[in-house]
Amino acid sequence: MRRYLLLLPLAALTACGKGEATAGKDPCAQIATIMAARDEDEPFTSLRGDPRMLGDEPLPDAWVSKDGLLDGTCRVSAMRGFFGGDTDIFTYSCTLFEAGTMNPEADGELAKAAYTEAVSEVEACLGDAWAAEKETESAQYEVYGKTTFKPVVPEEQVGDFSADPLYVEMLFSQFTGGRGGNSGWEVTLQAQKQTAAD
Repeated sequence: MRRYLLLLPLAALTACGKGEATAGKDPCAQIATIMAARDEDEPFTSLRGDPRMLGDEPLPDAWVSKDGLLDGTCRVSAMRGFFGGDTDIFTYSCTLFEAGTMNPEADGELAKAAYTEAVSEVEACLGDAWAAEKETESAQYEVYGKTTFKPVVPEEQVGDFSADPLYVEMLFSQFTGGRGGNSGWEVTLQAQKQTAAD
């Protein structure tokens, strides 16, 4: 199975697994929506849709994103009580591309294109107030790329650990072990915000 979502200003956004195009969505407006939600009192609250389910039971602090933003391929999560219980971490994660291992070379070209396009769009949309840091190696994955975006003026740190504000990540694992425990290619965009726990 392949899933695509390329943030292209003049191209269509392809719906997950359906091959359907949705035109006229401005990637910078979408990034702005995500970053504005990141600054909410409880981050990403406005982007929460229905609870994510495990069978018939809702998962705690886990939601699908509202319809319409990035074609509904995104998830919202809250991880509460980190680092001795004094820090909460909120995430908004979007799968931009996903493919298995049946055609690793061909799918790899598509994954790299998705990663490059997403990084370029985020850089253009965030502008000079944000700096990009790139990684190209990981002991865990055969192919890896990560571009992390941080504000030039550092944000106030909450707790002893600083979560990356926004990143685009590409990885390939021949065997089970990707972010979702699956083999193959993944390209992900994730925004994060940590706050003091209530």
